[in-house]
Amino acid sequence: MLETLIRTVAPEWALRRAAARAAMVPLARYDAARVSRRTRGWLAPSTSANKETEFDLVRLRDRSRDLVRNNPYASAALDILVSYQVGTGIVPQSRTGDAGLDRQANALWEAWSRHADGAGRHDIYGLMAQVARTRAEAGEALVLKRPLSAAEARRIGTPVPFQLHVWEPDHLDPLPSLVRAEDWVQGVRLDSWGKPIAYRVTKAHPGDEGIPGQVVEMSADWLLHIYRQDRPGQVRGVPDLAPVMTRLRMLDEYEDATLMQALSQACVAAFVTSSADAGAGPMEAQADTGAKSLAPGMVERLLPGEDVSFLTPSGSGPFAEFARHQLRAIATGFGLTYDLVTGDLSQANYSSLRAGRLAFKRRLEAAQWLLLVPQLCQPVWDAWVRAAQTDGALPLRDGPWPVEWAPPRFEMVDPLKDTTAIQQQLRLGLITWGQAVAEMGWDAERQAAEIARWNAAHDDAGLVFDGDARRVGKSGTAQDAAQLAAIEIGATGAALPQGGTNGN
Repeated sequence: MLETLIRTVAPEWALRRAAARAAMVPLARYDAARVSRRTRGWLAPSTSANKETEFDLVRLRDRSRDLVRNNPYASAALDILVSYQVGTGIVPQSRTGDAGLDRQANALWEAWSRHADGAGRHDIYGLMAQVARTRAEAGEALVLKRPLSAAEARRIGTPVPFQLHVWEPDHLDPLPSLVRAEDWVQGVRLDSWGKPIAYRVTKAHPGDEGIPGQVVEMSADWLLHIYRQDRPGQVRGVPDLAPVMTRLRMLDEYEDATLMQALSQACVAAFVTSSADAGAGPMEAQADTGAKSLAPGMVERLLPGEDVSFLTPSGSGPFAEFARHQLRAIATGFGLTYDLVTGDLSQANYSSLRAGRLAFKRRLEAAQWLLLVPQLCQPVWDAWVRAAQTDGALPLRDGPWPVEWAPPRFEMVDPLKDTTAIQQQLRLGLITWGQAVAEMGWDAERQAAEIARWNAAHDDAGLVFDGDARRVGKSGTAQDAAQLAAIEIGATGAALPQGGTNGN
C-alpha cells in the first residue's frame, strides 16, 4: 500500500526507490535479470494485465485502426487472418443422434441465418467475419443477443425470434474502474471468482460527435465479450497488431524517406563553378532560349575558369533486404507467414510454403477452437436453441443440444501431393474417411448422401466417369465383372433371384 501511494503522488521518488532496491539486490543468476549496461533502460513493471491496459487500450485501438486504414500490409494481414479464421463461415451441424431431428435443426438454422443480423446487412456467417475482424483490429468485440417479439419476428420473416447486434469495444464504458469500485474492472463487473456478471455499455458509439452516450448496465447473459485472454484475470483484450505497430509505422517512414531522397537527387544533375561573369558560361541560362539543359551525347566547351561537378546519388542503401527483414518480423508478430502478408513468392518453394503453412495452421486452429467457437459460436447456438424451443420451432430435450462445428477448409499448397498423402493415410487406417472429409471443410454425412444421390443419378442415366471408383479402377481400366455385379446387388438388389434374400 505504501509503494502504491508513493507511485501515485511522487512517481520520481518511487523510481529512485526502485533503482536503490535494484542496486541492493545480489548478483542475479539470470543475465536477463541483471542490471547492467546491456539492460539499462529496460523497464519491466510488475503490473497486472488489467493495469497494463487501463490507460493504453484506447490509444492502442486508435493506432491499430489507423494502420489498417492507411498501411497496405496491415490491411492485407487483417483481411487474410479473417478469411482463414472464418472464411465463408464456421458452420454448425446438429448431432443429437436422431437423424430426423438433426435435419430439422439444420434446416431451421439455415433459414434463420439469413435474418440473424439485427441491422439487416449480414447473415450469421457475415456477422462471424465481422466479429473476427473487430476482435483482431480492436482487440475485442461485443455481441448483443436480442430476443424478438412474435410481431417483430413475423415482420422480419425469421423462423426464430432471435437476432444479434455486433458492437465495437468502444461501447464498453471504463468509468467504474476509475472510481475504484471493487467489483468493477474497466467496465466489467466480476463476481468473487472473476466471472463477468454485468457490463456498463453506451447505447451510442462514443466516437459519434454530438450524440450523448447513455450508459446502461447490461447482464452478461445478453452480451458476449469476445477477446483473447493471454494472462489469467485479464478482463480486456488488445489488438493483434500491438506487437508490430511500431515496426509498421517506422517502415512507412523509412519508405517515405527513401522516396524523398530519390526525388531530391533527381532534381539536380550538375553544379557549375565559374570565375567568369554570371550568365556568360555555356552551361548557364541563355536569355533567348531559357535554361541550358544537358542532353545525351552533348559536347560543350567551358569558359576559362569554369568547372563542372556532377551529382552522384548515394542511393538508398539495402532498402529491399531491410524491408524484407522488417516484413518477416511483422508477419511473425501478426501470426501469419511472410508470403501471405506481402504476396512475395520469389524465394518460396513447395517445401518452404508447406512448412510455413503447417505452423500457421496450428495458430489458426487455436484461434478457431479456443477463441471463436467457445466465445462466439457455441453461446450463439445455445441462445438460438433456447429461443427456438421457447417459440416451439424445436422440441424440448434434456441437457444441451449437441452440435459439431466445421471451420472453413485449409487450402492445399499442392493438391496433387496433399491428396496423395491423404489417400495413403486412409489406406493405412491413420484417419477415417469422415475425418478426411471434415479436413476439407465439408460435413461427412451430407457428403456421403450427396455421393449416393449423384451415383444413383449417373447410374440411371447410364453415365460412367473416370472418378467413379465403383466402375473404374485407379489405372483407368474397368473393374472386373464380378465386382460390378457385387456393387449392383449391394446397391439395388437387381441381381437377386425372384423371392430370394440378400442374406441379411
